[in-house]
Amino acid sequence: MACKIKLLLLFSFLSIHLWGQNLDTLVNMLEPIPPGEVRVDMLNRIVTQMREKNIYDAAEYGEEAKDLAQKLDYQEGLSLALENLGWIYYRRGLYSDAFDLSQQALKISEELSDSVAMARCLNNVAAINYEKSQYLDAINKFYRAYQISSRQGDIETAVRSLNNISFSYLAIKKIDSAEYYAQKALESSSVNRQGYLPAFSYRILGDIEFEKGNLESALKYFNEGMRISEITKNYFIQASTLHRIGKVYARQKKYAMAMEALNRNIQIAKNNGYADELERTYKLISDISYSRSDVEMALQYLTKHLEIHDSLINQRNSERLNLLSAQFESELQQSQIELLTQNALVREEEIKRQKMLSYFYVGCFILVIIIAIILFYSNRKIKRINFELEVKTDQVKSQAAQLSNINRTKDKLLSIISHDIRSPLSSLRGVLNISQASGLSPKEFAELTAQIRDQLDTVYDDLGNLLQWTQSQLQGLNVNPEIFVLKEMVDEVAFLFEANAASKKIKLLNCVEDNIKVNADPNHVKLILRNLLSNAIKFSSEGGKVIVSDTINQVFVEVSVEDTGIGLSENELSKLFNPSAHFTKEGTDKEKGMGVGLLLTKEFVEKNGGTMQVVSEPGKGSKFSFTLRRAD
Repeated sequence: MACKIKLLLLFSFLSIHLWGQNLDTLVNMLEPIPPGEVRVDMLNRIVTQMREKNIYDAAEYGEEAKDLAQKLDYQEGLSLALENLGWIYYRRGLYSDAFDLSQQALKISEELSDSVAMARCLNNVAAINYEKSQYLDAINKFYRAYQISSRQGDIETAVRSLNNISFSYLAIKKIDSAEYYAQKALESSSVNRQGYLPAFSYRILGDIEFEKGNLESALKYFNEGMRISEITKNYFIQASTLHRIGKVYARQKKYAMAMEALNRNIQIAKNNGYADELERTYKLISDISYSRSDVEMALQYLTKHLEIHDSLINQRNSERLNLLSAQFESELQQSQIELLTQNALVREEEIKRQKMLSYFYVGCFILVIIIAIILFYSNRKIKRINFELEVKTDQVKSQAAQLSNINRTKDKLLSIISHDIRSPLSSLRGVLNISQASGLSPKEFAELTAQIRDQLDTVYDDLGNLLQWTQSQLQGLNVNPEIFVLKEMVDEVAFLFEANAASKKIKLLNCVEDNIKVNADPNHVKLILRNLLSNAIKFSSEGGKVIVSDTINQVFVEVSVEDTGIGLSENELSKLFNPSAHFTKEGTDKEKGMGVGLLLTKEFVEKNGGTMQVVSEPGKGSKFSFTLRRAD
């Protein structure tokens, strides 16, 4: 008994003081601790300090903490274990797993009203928003995490949030805001047991100075961040900072110093599995070698870069699809919960009705007069309850139909991705294989680069249309009409296609009348014009024309995009706006398409109160027309 009391006192002492110990001390203290809440706390602290230094060992400790916390039903420890694992999977680029773990951790912290844990989990979820290029959503979540952690006195999480806010602003080129939050983070932080926070701040400030063109100032900040990360053995910051130092020296044409930094970066990245760093560094070394006229070395490192890039593209596409599925499943589960809740309410109403009937029958034995009164009021209540039951049943049927529609939309989305994303990527892979097959001259290398850029532009445009179409299918379209000058809008969109048109010697003519105003959602009209102009150029042969014109009446403005291209047959026209047909066709230069651009265009036109028509003849060209409301 005395031994047990001593052991409990020892564990209580450890749980109070272990947060201030260094990593080696914590690992040494872990072995004698038996399974229990104190061991979970010790494991979580080890993972928190280790996750930026050795993610593989940290993942093992994190899994042990999670399993033990689940076995003990220790919710506070489970929340921190899930948050740590979410961050580790984020660092490894496994965004769907990171999203799932972080969402679980956030849910537990909300149930426990643990504001400190909520702030940490919000940082994880916001980081995934950042990787999806949802920068404003990421900034909002990071700022919420900063506010919560500041109120709770959690300086470490507050400074981490400030750094993340700064990094997000830098991604959208808001340099002043990025600098403000980075300086604020640096003022609030000091070199702690991880050293991650001030090192990250210095790295961001270096990025800002690099963007401004102040290379010496950038180098000063990078070197300071490197010094701190070396002291604390933070290999992720070391690798990313060395890449930036190499980039500065390359810009200054100090190629020997740049190569020294980049070779160190490669060594750290290989040792720790930082594939993203290797991808960027191989590309930078290739560029440096090309600048030094070392074409052989440039091609060697470009090949390495493209090999990793191709692998990462596949991984990122897979992760994005998994993340989309995880989010879809989360929304589906929420809908199912709501459906079950509605069913429970219906059952509860039925139980209440049965109770009332039971009371009614008991009253029948008491007095005939009371029976008559009870029957009168009960019949009225039964009618009302039946009516409410019918209403709720209709609601349940409606929600079931919505769930079925969501499932069909998901299947259609996955089918389109499986069928069409592969085509441009396979084409791109073929071009890359050509580059690996033999040595290339600078001229051939430039031509190959242009082909790769065109293929990537195709994938980028296709993904943009696909995401817009997915949003319209899952969430519906929100129309925000504004009054604007149509000709200016056409000029703005046509400018984006001047290079493509020039490459095929196609004339782009804007014949829309001056000062004609329309009332529609400008973002929708931009997408409509962009898709129609893109198709017109795609299906026009060299030396052709693309003409944008208008026809005006008192209510509508009819906008026409006419080309002198290859045209469409009657059979092709019948498939053009049929969602189930999923029609797509190669352009005159073998350009690829997703097959959802015109579907999305027609839907946007109709959402803005217009109609769309097409007239086409094989060999003579096509004319796509749509109407917009005229503004006074």
